[in-house]
Amino acid sequence: MDRKNFIKTCGFACIGGAVLSPLLQGCATADHYVKADTKGNILVIKKAEFIKTGGSGKASYHKYVILKNQQFGFPICIYRFAADEYTALLMRCTHKGCEVKPQGDFLVCPCHGSEFTNRGVVQSAPAQENLKAFIIKTDNENIYIQV
Repeated sequence: MDRKNFIKTCGFACIGGAVLSPLLQGCATADHYVKADTKGNILVIKKAEFIKTGGSGKASYHKYVILKNQQFGFPICIYRFAADEYTALLMRCTHKGCEVKPQGDFLVCPCHGSEFTNRGVVQSAPAQENLKAFIIKTDNENIYIQV
């Protein structure tokens, strides 16, 4: 390959990478944000918020939903493990207070790289303390988060 074709090929590769990168990121799991009703110091979320919409006929569920919460200044990530098993975690890193980001079955702090399980347990430093977890109760239709 001569120099002109090499430069041309590299140029197209760079442009292609720049154009395709945002499109491929769109294929990643999108966060599902929910709203909660407030009853005193209890946040109430419908279990139906975890159901994915789609025409497959088979029920599928979001692994987690994110609840925006003004009271704490950070959102709350609610993971679903089973029909009546959930965990609610304040998305504030215990190391320096950055907002952690869910990455499937774990949460990562973009500031310094701390990692936490979907139950809030520290997996990777520099954080030394687990994420704040809230007490949860459920009934047939709702999830109740005590804040």
